[in-house]
Amino acid sequence: MSARAAPSALMRFSRHEVRLAWRDWSWMFSGWRNTSLRRALIGMGLFYAVMHLVAYAVLSPYVTTGLVLDQTALAMLSVTVLLSFTMMLSQAMESVTRVFYARDDLDLILSSPAPSSDLFLVRIVIMALTSWVMSALVISPFVNVAVGLGGARWLAGYLVLFAVSLTATGLGVLVTLALFRMVGAQRTRLTAQILAAVVGAAFLIGLQVVAILFFGSMSRFTLFDPAFLASHAPAAGSPWWFPAHAVAGAALPVLLLVAGSVVFFAAGAWCGAVQFRRIVILALGVTEKTPRAKASARAFRAYSPLGALVHKELKLIIRDPWLVSQTLMQVLYLIPPAVMLWVSFGQNTEISVIIAPVIVMAVGQLSGGLAWLTISGEDAPDLIATAPISAFTRLWAKVLSVLTLIAALMLPITLGLALVSLWGAVVTFTGAMCAAASAILVQLWFRAQAKRTTFRRRQVASKASTFAEAAASIACAGATALIAAGSPLALLPLVLLMIVLGVSWSIRPRRGVVA
Repeated sequence: MSARAAPSALMRFSRHEVRLAWRDWSWMFSGWRNTSLRRALIGMGLFYAVMHLVAYAVLSPYVTTGLVLDQTALAMLSVTVLLSFTMMLSQAMESVTRVFYARDDLDLILSSPAPSSDLFLVRIVIMALTSWVMSALVISPFVNVAVGLGGARWLAGYLVLFAVSLTATGLGVLVTLALFRMVGAQRTRLTAQILAAVVGAAFLIGLQVVAILFFGSMSRFTLFDPAFLASHAPAAGSPWWFPAHAVAGAALPVLLLVAGSVVFFAAGAWCGAVQFRRIVILALGVTEKTPRAKASARAFRAYSPLGALVHKELKLIIRDPWLVSQTLMQVLYLIPPAVMLWVSFGQNTEISVIIAPVIVMAVGQLSGGLAWLTISGEDAPDLIATAPISAFTRLWAKVLSVLTLIAALMLPITLGLALVSLWGAVVTFTGAMCAAASAILVQLWFRAQAKRTTFRRRQVASKASTFAEAAASIACAGATALIAAGSPLALLPLVLLMIVLGVSWSIRPRRGVVA
């Protein structure tokens, strides 16, 4: 290939990836439908304006009078930077893994005379920029308000976020390459998905666990208590607060942070580009490999039609890497309630009032994802439809598989809670199963045929089902907490739950029309 061909290929890849990124964004903003992007952008603009009002209400008492960078302010800024980094790193690991295993156009790219390393460089740069822009959209109301109230020095927050995005993306590439070398191409995808889930949730869960152990509270904001910081955090002049000083606009920390992140990202991107072709070939070989038939001495196990369908759904759920990671993330968020239960064992028999709504909310969200996957996410609908079983049996098998997984998850939590409060354990288990049943009903009413690979987009596929699912989980959580506390006000969230389910049933799509 000539010296002029490589830049030309690089430019063509860049235009192609930018076009795909814009198409993906436009579809996402319009709810993955062929609706007007203008209306979606107007709605987002109104929400963006409201967020500026919220940011003003939060920041005006501190920034207007001149924010003093004491331990509390430095700790809050540092936690924000670290939280952004962990979320970006989790997303980067998942995206980099998808780049290696995605089959869409890699066969064509690898067989073309264009250097495949250019494609990886373009995609990794687009990935870092996308991560930066999406995160900047979330924090920009607070940065803009800080600039308006405290001066232009707070614009450094955008540069720090850019440096964090570059560092997280570069580290995501290096971690994924290390996984390929350590566990092999066959296990890297599942391992990376699980590790991404753990990284994304670990920081928030860690803060909450520390708050529980030191303050007996599940609120993370208790960690910013000045007395606690004075005895456990570094002094205000410590280099540990380097990211916080960069956010506050200190020139030297900003310069060092951006320069270091650019060098680190360049090194990670170069390592990935050099090994891109080899790893993609290994990854494609794993996806194309068909398992050999193994002789088994075990007798053939006969299932009833219902048992066979339940076994099939459970097997599909367990071997889905993305679903395993998302399920693990939901399970990880149950760790703080478990720690709270352990700390309060033998001291507070009303601990179920605190942890019950958290457990019910987590179970409701997890049930919604599992129910969508089993009910709507069917890759072979024609084969299932022609089977000699009734439609009721097919649906009941899907529902039963979800309830089985939820009951298996709730069993150890319920047993642990029963050691503290038997009444609280019964109420929490009942509330969790009610939340799961509500999520399953919503998915049954709003079911629409889709492939399992679209699991990431399910929450924007039907806004009505998303809101109904969330409202039902909130109502179940509130009712569970009030019943555990013995309050007659529990009737209010129960009535709300009936209203939500009734409205959902009344607006359910008919004749296969998606809401």
